[in-house]
Amino acid sequence: MENHVRNVGTILLCFGIAIGVISLIVLVAGGGFSGLMLTNDPFYKRKDLASIPVMRVVGVVYICLSMAMAVPMAIAGLAIRRWKPWGKTMGLVVAAVGMLHFPLGTGVGIYSVWVLNDEATEFLFANEPAKWRR
Repeated sequence: MENHVRNVGTILLCFGIAIGVISLIVLVAGGGFSGLMLTNDPFYKRKDLASIPVMRVVGVVYICLSMAMAVPMAIAGLAIRRWKPWGKTMGLVVAAVGMLHFPLGTGVGIYSVWVLNDEATEFLFANEPAKWRR
């Protein structure tokens, strides 16, 4: 189970960094929030909120969620890799919220919740394994 916990820490760390970088790239490439929502289009005169397509609003909300979850997910992964007891709790929370990132985040979340809820994991966080001590 020690290896599973280390794997969860690595996966959460890498997944947090990846979604943060990808969401920033999409945001910059799309021209910021106004570019993604097409409120700065010179060929489209309506500027009210009702004229924005629903899929663009959903996309911007998804990007905001990704940027908001990137840092806590990376921090939780790092804390789990260092056997911090609060990292287990934080990892459970960010893994559960990260399940909204379908389909990859759902798989990561299910695996993380399965590993971090195991009884052996509770024992490992209470007594750090000797071979992982620094």
